[in-house]
Amino acid sequence: MNHTYRYGLFSGAALSVWVLIEYLLGFHTTSLEIGQYSGFGSALIPAAIIFTALRERQRAANGLLTLRDAADTGFRIAIVSALIITLFMAVYTAFINPDWIDATVEWQRRKLILGGATDDQIGAFTEQHRRMNNAFGQAVMGFIGATGLGVALTMLITLILRLLPRPKTKSQEQ
Repeated sequence: MNHTYRYGLFSGAALSVWVLIEYLLGFHTTSLEIGQYSGFGSALIPAAIIFTALRERQRAANGLLTLRDAADTGFRIAIVSALIITLFMAVYTAFINPDWIDATVEWQRRKLILGGATDDQIGAFTEQHRRMNNAFGQAVMGFIGATGLGVALTMLITLILRLLPRPKTKSQEQ
């Protein structure tokens, strides 16, 4: 199996474990005020994995990492990872925590009430939130979001790797 696909599988699995840890800590059930921020930390997982993969690719190419090679590697990792996390989230929403959307809507409703929102504003938000967070919407947006994040991280990491001193190649290490 190509190392790019292994990195993608590892990224998707690690993101799935992250979600389970958030769930077990109550960030998706009883501590939604923490959960609204904890998800941002999950971006460190694909960032670290893509960095590692691109650094490995750079080393294998004698220190030269073209933008095309980087984009190809990062995109493949992002697609595989997005497929894994999307499938996991379908299982998560259907079986592990089927009430998370209702809990999120209620938590947001309470925030809107405290902020002085009108009943019409609260109703519109609730309807829109439920419409966007059905199983199909979650799958599509999750896949697009995870892929987009992977591509954006790839471009940023590629820029960083081009600015950093090039790693020693395998032939230079011997």
